[in-house]
Amino acid sequence: MGFGGFTQVGRPGGVRAAIGLIFLIPVLVPLFAVLLIWLTERDVNSAANERVISAVRIVGANVRLTVESTLERLRVYDAQLGPDPARFTPQQGGAIENTLTAVYDAEGRSIQRNGARGQSISSLEDFNALKAGKPWVITAMLGNASTLRFFGIARRIERDGKFAGVVATYMAADVLSGVWDELNLGAGSTVTMIRSDGWLVTRFPVPPEGVNLSDQPVFTELKKAPSGAFTAESSPFDKLSRRVGYALLEDLGIIVTASMSLNSTEEAFWGRVGYTALVAAPVFLALVVLCGWVILLLLRHERNRRELEVALGQNRVLFQEIHHRVKNNLQQVMSLIRLQQAPAAMKEDLTRRIAAMSAVHQHIYESDQFGVLDAEAYLARVLAGLRDSAPPGVALSWKLAPLQLTPDQALPLGLVLNEIVSNAFKHGFPNGRPGKVEIALERPLEGNEAVLIVTDTGVGMSETPSGGIGLGTRLISGLAQQLGGQVKVTRENGVRVEVRFPVNAPGKAG
Repeated sequence: MGFGGFTQVGRPGGVRAAIGLIFLIPVLVPLFAVLLIWLTERDVNSAANERVISAVRIVGANVRLTVESTLERLRVYDAQLGPDPARFTPQQGGAIENTLTAVYDAEGRSIQRNGARGQSISSLEDFNALKAGKPWVITAMLGNASTLRFFGIARRIERDGKFAGVVATYMAADVLSGVWDELNLGAGSTVTMIRSDGWLVTRFPVPPEGVNLSDQPVFTELKKAPSGAFTAESSPFDKLSRRVGYALLEDLGIIVTASMSLNSTEEAFWGRVGYTALVAAPVFLALVVLCGWVILLLLRHERNRRELEVALGQNRVLFQEIHHRVKNNLQQVMSLIRLQQAPAAMKEDLTRRIAAMSAVHQHIYESDQFGVLDAEAYLARVLAGLRDSAPPGVALSWKLAPLQLTPDQALPLGLVLNEIVSNAFKHGFPNGRPGKVEIALERPLEGNEAVLIVTDTGVGMSETPSGGIGLGTRLISGLAQQLGGQVKVTRENGVRVEVRFPVNAPGKAG
């Protein structure tokens, strides 16, 4: 009798089946080889994509550091020029080592060290953009193969709110050579900075001259996603085909790329194919026998993976539903508090605090991020709710740096902000006194701390949040300790409260 639908080999049907399997071996062997080659090619391409995407992150971080540090040094250089534009004179040496720094007056004339005026750049588009009010610009690459190739970062100079000139730092076009060496993407690799209008800022290896690349595939890819990887069939500089990783640094108006030659990818591919064939040859016959079993395992693995994806999606929906319900329950608590017979001020304080807690859960389920929370968007939501409770004549404004926090940090930070602003509204502006409350969230370039600063132009306060006796002041002190931070209060022309705290979640780029 057959077992499980299969006939015994000793019977005619079983013999025919065995013969059929033997004849299938010459077919299965090349099919298995093709499968191995396809998987190898996919892995090599995936690894190459991951490598250029990782490389472009490094390039972006270096470019951002270069631009931001240069702008900061230009700001310091600007401050050292003095208040009188007529007396601007360049300092000894450049603002940055191994660079050239130049100063131009409001008419675009270069200012010599002796104060004399030189050649004018007033016809340049970048100068006119600064003159029209743009705070800073990055120039396209200047020069050619027979001269020095360079680019500049220029900053607008203002005195008494008026345009007073430009201070610019010019850098050699090979400024990316260090990061190119560090990435080690192989022969034919490149790293590039491009302005969002298409003009090349710099590239390494350095091309003969600057060109406009707005017609290149990277701008087509940017319409699909702000970062990613693609294959460029022909470079406008050397006609080589490359795998290109790109990223848009939107706040800088810069596109950065890192690329590796497709020849390197092909060499890696054929190298892996040869190595695989060499290792697989002795056991190829055994693999043919086990081929069906391996395919079954692969199918099971794929099925399990899909089931895990479904389970993960269900868990994500459940997490969203949990946070959504917590937010709804908190709103119901707020409604119950409003219905209670209690002083209006007490009910308003409680509902504001609960609203700050509710905003965390609302932000989590709307952003679909459970491990980290965008502090900029979350605090803006809290402040938008507080704005409605501002006394007449009191303006509330804020400037929040991009920052990511864990939910455990975001909740006390939102409550601290709620308490400080609420205290300012209640105690800083009595009898219809007008004024303003300003909030800033800053992330210093160095260190692992963030700073929340709240200033108001009210009548001031007699106690610091850590020393006060009210519930609000005790909450501020306790929540600051929960953040692992410190509170500093300054009373001069109003109140300035500074909460400095460590950041546990990674910040955004910038």
